[in-house]
Amino acid sequence: MPGTIKNIRLKQLRKESKITQEQLSSYLDVDQSMITKLENGTRNLNVTLIEKICNLFGCSEAYLLGEDDVYIPLNFAFRSNGIQSEDLESIAAINKIVMDIRYMNERLEDE
Repeated sequence: MPGTIKNIRLKQLRKESKITQEQLSSYLDVDQSMITKLENGTRNLNVTLIEKICNLFGCSEAYLLGEDDVYIPLNFAFRSNGIQSEDLESIAAINKIVMDIRYMNERLEDE
């Protein structure tokens, strides 16, 4: 798996959502320097971080890791400059529910 694709996607998702590295590091409970390392390709994502990032941005693991180019963003706007880690936790929880519903609907359509 090419390491730079996931890191580029992480940075892209973060920037498109107008989330700072500081906000993301607080949500992920890592040092801000870790976000820089993830985005510049000197560190790899672990399973826990992958799950939290996918929930936050409403993307699949395959998309985040560069294994799939299909990404249907959830219509949720990050509009506050003062967004806190707790806010990102709430957004991630809602996105997880929406992604689960989307997945169940896709399975029902396949039947």
